[in-house]
Amino acid sequence: MAERINESISVNFLSNHLKGTAYPWVIFWRGRRYTITKVGLHHTVRDGRTLYHFYSVTDGVTFFHLRFDTEALSWKLLEISYDSH
Repeated sequence: MAERINESISVNFLSNHLKGTAYPWVIFWRGRRYTITKVGLHHTVRDGRTLYHFYSVTDGVTFFHLRFDTEALSWKLLEISYDSH
């Protein structure tokens, strides 16, 4: 079950021009560090002049739904859910 969070977070973002990839690598939330092991979905939405990037990622245990605001250059953790296995 997903839990709505909607909190600002810090994210380390990894970009590789040789592979043409760019994705969140590490999330810092509530004093904890989560290393991303897999990026699921990524899509963009434009609202006026602001472009938002949405990512669904996991550290292998916790699933995170993130939003990057290209106007404010800020990250939000929108939702989390936990692997039930």
